[in-house]
Amino acid sequence: MHTRKDVTEVAAMAVAAMAVAVTYGIYAVHPWQGATSLHRFLAMFGRANATAWPMQIVWYLAAVAIVGLTLWPGRRSSQLICGLAAAYFAWIGIGFFAWLMPGMSLSAVWAAVFTLQVVLLVVAGIARSDLVIRPRRDLASALGAVFIAFALIGYPLVGVLGGHPLHVLPLFGLAPCAAVTFFFGLLLWAAPPAPKYLLLVPLAWALTAAPPDMATGVAADYGMLVAAVITTGLIIWRDHAAAPAWQTVAAGLLFALMIALSGHDNLLIGLAVLALAVMLVRAITGHLRPPRGGPVQPAQPGKLKVS
Repeated sequence: MHTRKDVTEVAAMAVAAMAVAVTYGIYAVHPWQGATSLHRFLAMFGRANATAWPMQIVWYLAAVAIVGLTLWPGRRSSQLICGLAAAYFAWIGIGFFAWLMPGMSLSAVWAAVFTLQVVLLVVAGIARSDLVIRPRRDLASALGAVFIAFALIGYPLVGVLGGHPLHVLPLFGLAPCAAVTFFFGLLLWAAPPAPKYLLLVPLAWALTAAPPDMATGVAADYGMLVAAVITTGLIIWRDHAAAPAWQTVAAGLLFALMIALSGHDNLLIGLAVLALAVMLVRAITGHLRPPRGGPVQPAQPGKLKVS
């Protein structure tokens, strides 16, 4: 028998699923207006790839290290993984947005937002150990492996099969889209419950970039959108038993609203930062609040009560 809690949670996730269908159904019929041409897009990444070389190799090696630390864990493997992921987000925020793409729309804001994700990763994965990377034998971890492989291999493969030379493609180690796709896979490898505030920045970028990039003809970004939607929905639903019903409902409705705002970077950034502030305040106050019922009084020595 379904309880009222079950019905409300299912309804919230159904709204999010409907938002995906309606929003991207509209974009399929009426593509994003003002998208750049594919030739200009690839030329932009060609210049960026040449300028940043050989950092792509460095970050591919870091990604291999992350996968290795996950499959053959040691004592502090999870902290090392989170540290490497934080360094990668710092590189994307500062290296890509601030250095290589300063003329991009809201590039300074995106640089700050990706740098904020660095702080969140350090807090969640190193300072508090709320994020523990520990894959399991389940659907979420299998999908995580697929998304990680797509970020590392799928992005260049799709482009090469489309007839484009490798040096002009948005590769892992430089492109934010490949970076967030990899991170979605990493979050699916996290031990539940995963800290949901880590979803907001990559989700905001994925929903900002997907409509114009898909209209441009960047086929690989369909994979980023799939990874973003599946990861967010799966984590919200998988962890719903560990949270009150209102939190799952609020997460589902926020997810639906962010999907409906796809392509509007200023609105998505504002909404993500606002939701992030609320989540962090609740996490901090919940962490500082004493447990219900007050502290347990220690037993008095030398007094034995016999009933």
